[in-house]
Amino acid sequence: MILILRRMPQWFFQYTFAATAATIVSGAVAERCEFIAYFTYSIFITGFIYPVVTHWAWGGGWLSQGREYSSIGATVAYQDFAGSGVVHVLGGMAALIGAILLGPRIGRFHKESGTVGQLRGHSVPIAALGGFILFFGFLAFNGGSQLSITTKGDGAAVALSVVNTIISASFSAFGSLIINRLHFLGSSWSLLATINGALTGMVAACAGCNSMYPWGACILGIISSVVYTAVSYLLKKLRIDDPLDAVAVHLGGGTWGVIAIAFFDKEDGILIAGNAKSGYKLGWQLAGLLAIAGWSAAFSLALFGILKLLKILRVSPELEEKGLDIPKHKEPAYPVEAYGHGHIEQLIQIMENQPKELQFRTFNFRCFSSVLVFFLNIESKVHTSITFG
Repeated sequence: MILILRRMPQWFFQYTFAATAATIVSGAVAERCEFIAYFTYSIFITGFIYPVVTHWAWGGGWLSQGREYSSIGATVAYQDFAGSGVVHVLGGMAALIGAILLGPRIGRFHKESGTVGQLRGHSVPIAALGGFILFFGFLAFNGGSQLSITTKGDGAAVALSVVNTIISASFSAFGSLIINRLHFLGSSWSLLATINGALTGMVAACAGCNSMYPWGACILGIISSVVYTAVSYLLKKLRIDDPLDAVAVHLGGGTWGVIAIAFFDKEDGILIAGNAKSGYKLGWQLAGLLAIAGWSAAFSLALFGILKLLKILRVSPELEEKGLDIPKHKEPAYPVEAYGHGHIEQLIQIMENQPKELQFRTFNFRCFSSVLVFFLNIESKVHTSITFG
């Protein structure tokens, strides 16, 4: 019983990692995936796909054991401190397979013109809030992977992990902002690209945030921004619809992170030591990367393929056009009555009772209110027709 109690913190920590691997997929299949399919793949990823890989890399499996090389008198093994490969490559590859088998959302790609349709999210500020929540969550995700804080050296390792995570995220966010400002990518100061760039930098830092110098994290973040932008651009060219850029962030960032630690490790990195052990280390990182990606791809292909054959992978075009919240779940995500009904008239009365110098503002407010009420009434009728029609 004491042993079980001692392992409960590890249970909780691994629970969060398994949940992360599953939720990565949801971003790539958003707005068109059946709920039963989402429920099914979440069970298989957390219950089978992820546990096998975490045993390989962290539970005494072949990746964590490595191999002893007599020529250098040392054992070399796969290194992945906080899951660039174990969590993010695994989840990102499953997301890629799911997005391919589901196909793009209606209106995402125009066959005649070959252009990419803009299916925007409902709230950039809320997306920014989510990005900040993830930013702080990654500090615990990476720093907590030390799994101890009481033995000598734990504090320094956790501190280095947190600092490198922040540095990599910051440089990647800034790089993504600048790259997106270039004319061939749309010439805009994109907040969404900046958020995803920061996330990619943190994903890449997972593998070696505890064992690289801060200057290495700077380079890691800069290249992460290039990786994110390139993968996102490539997916659009291949007409693969990934609404949240989950593949670019997690598969792209995770792949780069697994490889990068072979170059930036402060003891055995190619750029630091540059010896035979560094070469073996790169080989083990590539072997682990291929094994994890291959395992995730094979199982995801079988799982999503079966769901597609059973015709329970994707919702009907009618449901996709209407949205799943009302016709499928009978719960509107954004009920119209919560957006001003019963309150606009009260606001108009308050404004009319203001001093004369505010009459012009009151007139403008009345015009705005009339337009708002008009559109709210139209929206209410649309929601009613969808619900009961």
